[in-house]
Amino acid sequence: MKVVGKAGSSKAFQFDTELLAHFDFGGRIGENSFPSVSPDQQKRFQAEFAKQLKDVLDQLAQYKWLSPEAILPPRPVSGPYRPPSDFHVFVSDSYDLSRSLVPAWHGQRGWMEFPAHRVVANAAAISHELTHVLFPNGNRMLAEGAAVYLQQKLFPKLPVYPNYAEPLEEPVRNFLAENFPNSPSSALWSMDLDGLEGISTPDDLFMRIGARPFIGGDPSNSEAPPQPQETKFLYAVAGSFVEFLLENPIEDDLLTESNFGVLYASTPLRPLERDSGAASRWQECYQGKDKHGTQTSYSFRELGLLWKTYMHFVLYGGEKEEIPIPESYRKIRLVAELYAKLKGMAGQP
Repeated sequence: MKVVGKAGSSKAFQFDTELLAHFDFGGRIGENSFPSVSPDQQKRFQAEFAKQLKDVLDQLAQYKWLSPEAILPPRPVSGPYRPPSDFHVFVSDSYDLSRSLVPAWHGQRGWMEFPAHRVVANAAAISHELTHVLFPNGNRMLAEGAAVYLQQKLFPKLPVYPNYAEPLEEPVRNFLAENFPNSPSSALWSMDLDGLEGISTPDDLFMRIGARPFIGGDPSNSEAPPQPQETKFLYAVAGSFVEFLLENPIEDDLLTESNFGVLYASTPLRPLERDSGAASRWQECYQGKDKHGTQTSYSFRELGLLWKTYMHFVLYGGEKEEIPIPESYRKIRLVAELYAKLKGMAGQP
């Protein structure tokens, strides 16, 4: 059992509750037990865990829309379930991927699993999983998007899933180029983001791209395991979309941290309940006045078009022979105006 930090250690929070973590480094072959990593590697991982916890807490504290209660619920001190720690961290060679969101949905918030080989390589997605524990969500796209984004924002040089220290656009670019070699840009515009946004925790992410069968999980066959490269692509899409909403690279007055916070809070994670939220909440949350003082708002479909326009410009707009946006989308006013704006921004210092 280790003290790994304090809830509210940032100046934004006015309480100092010690956060405890129990680390389990047990491995097993048959009936024989052994440490999954060496003593030195255990100490290094525990120190890195505490460091990344502080950085994640500090970053979350900067979001003024996030209340202290949302960071981590108080540990029960009475009743039938009294966990001895805030985090129960398992490191084992029996895990292929890190995991903490699905256990949280099952009512075990703070249960975290890490593959031993990633810990040994100092490449465990600690911040990603901490985000799931500290800041879970009932919408799977938002939950994974926020976790991927914060991992990339805070530790961009760590080679962790899904982008391994590359910009989040790169896994998207690579997947589209490999799987749609004839027209990767058309595949970008054919992504069914509405379907992706409608997935609730703990279901696997999946998406249709045009007439192609589902990418990622298959809602008609829950027993079929998702393909790793497809899941990696979907996590990168979710992370890139959340990054777009929070970083606001298009300098849009409605893409604010406050609007995102209201949206994120509208679909809290409730154990054993599936609720990805109503599609109408996006337009209710993403509203405000533009630079001309006119009241306006964005639906999810419109935000998706803005993201696709931005991604098209980043992935295919700077090539020697610019790949044009498909004509059916190029005629949409929202798309045409943003693409012209991005071209103008690209010419500025």
